[in-house]
Amino acid sequence: MINLNEPYDVYVATEVGDVSHGGVSVWVDYWLQNIAPYLVTKPVLLIEVEQKEEWDIYVKQFVDVIHRPGSDWEWEYTMSRLPIANYFSLPDRRTIDMIIKGARKFHLLSYPLPIKYQGDENNLPVKKMREVYKRDIDSFVCHSLERKTLGYQMKTVKFPKKIQKFMKNSIDFQEVLLKDSKETIWIGVDNEDDFTNHIPNFYEFKHNKTATDSNKVGFPARSEPRKNLKFLKDIDSLIFTSEGNFESYRKYTKTKFKSIEIIDYKKELVEDFYNRDDWGISHSCFENEPFGYSIFQSVDYGKLPIIHQDWCKEMNYPFRAKTQKQFEKKVAEISNISIDDRNTYLGDLKNYLSKYSSVEKWREKLLSIYNQDGDQVWLPTSISPSKDV
Repeated sequence: MINLNEPYDVYVATEVGDVSHGGVSVWVDYWLQNIAPYLVTKPVLLIEVEQKEEWDIYVKQFVDVIHRPGSDWEWEYTMSRLPIANYFSLPDRRTIDMIIKGARKFHLLSYPLPIKYQGDENNLPVKKMREVYKRDIDSFVCHSLERKTLGYQMKTVKFPKKIQKFMKNSIDFQEVLLKDSKETIWIGVDNEDDFTNHIPNFYEFKHNKTATDSNKVGFPARSEPRKNLKFLKDIDSLIFTSEGNFESYRKYTKTKFKSIEIIDYKKELVEDFYNRDDWGISHSCFENEPFGYSIFQSVDYGKLPIIHQDWCKEMNYPFRAKTQKQFEKKVAEISNISIDDRNTYLGDLKNYLSKYSSVEKWREKLLSIYNQDGDQVWLPTSISPSKDV
C-alpha cells in the first residue's frame, strides 16, 4: 500500500525471494536486507516478469493478489513478506507503469530481460523496447555484460538464425539502457572501463567447512555455453541446474555426457546440494564470469574449485583451466592431493576472496548513488491518486 502523493523512488528487478533463477535474486535479497533500510526516500520495488499465463500461475504461488474491478489501480500482485512495498508486472503493466511514471527517481537493479523477451515475441525493434520505460534511468546495476557472455556463446555454438537475432537484440537493448543511464554499476570482481562505478558484489563466509573427501565433480550453475559444461562430458559428475535449461543446452551444443546425474535447480535445495559429501571438486571454470557466487559458495562449503584462467587473475591459484584437456588434468591433480593440502588451498582462497566480504563497504558505495538529493522537496505528478491504495 503506497501513497503516490508522497515522494518515492522506484527500483526494478527481475528476481526476488522465491522467484529466483540464480545470482540476481541473491543480490536483490541482499539489497533488501542491507540497502533498503538505509534509503532516504521511500523505496518501491517493481519485479518485471512476462505477462503470460505461465508466469501468472508461477508467481501466484508466492504473492497476494488484490483485485479492484473498475479502479484505475485494478490489480496488485505483491509479496507481503518483503520488507518494502513491491509490485509485479502482472496481469498487465498498468499498475507498475503508473508507479514508474510518478516516481522521483528510477533505478534498475538488474537487466530487465522480460521486456526484451516480449519485444522479441512481438518483433519489436530495440528502440521500441526502450520506450516501455518512458523516462530517464538514474542508475543501472549490470550483473553480466551481454556483449561478452552472449558474444562468446554466439561464437562457440551454432544457434538458429532466429535465436541469433534474439541474442543480438539482447546485446543491443542492454547497451541502450547502459548508454541512457546516469549511473552505471558493474558488480564483477574485475573492473570494466565502460562503467561509472565498480561496486563488486559481496559474499560473507559463514559455513567455513573443511575439504570434502570425494573426487566427484559438482557443477552448481546454469547450463549455458560460457559455463563450459561440456568439460564434464567424460567425467563422473553431479550437475545442479535447471533440467529444462540443461536439455536446451544439450540440444544446441549436441554434447553427450558419459556419467552425470542431474539435480533440478530449486533455490531451497542450494544448501542441501553444497552440503552433500559425495562431491568434492567444483567445476567453476566459467568464461566471462562477473562475480561468481557459486565459486565463493564452493569454497565456503569445502569444495575445491577449478576456476577459469582469466578469473581473478592476480590471485595465485594453481587449479585453473581454459580447455577441456586442461580441466581434466586439474581434476586428476586434485584427486591425487591429500585432504590436508585441499584444506590449505581452500584456506588460501578464502583469505584472498575475503576482500569481497565487507557488506559495509558495499552498502556505503551503493547508498552514495541512491541517496543523492534524497532530502530535496518532491512534488507529486498529475497521475497521483488522492489516497493510499
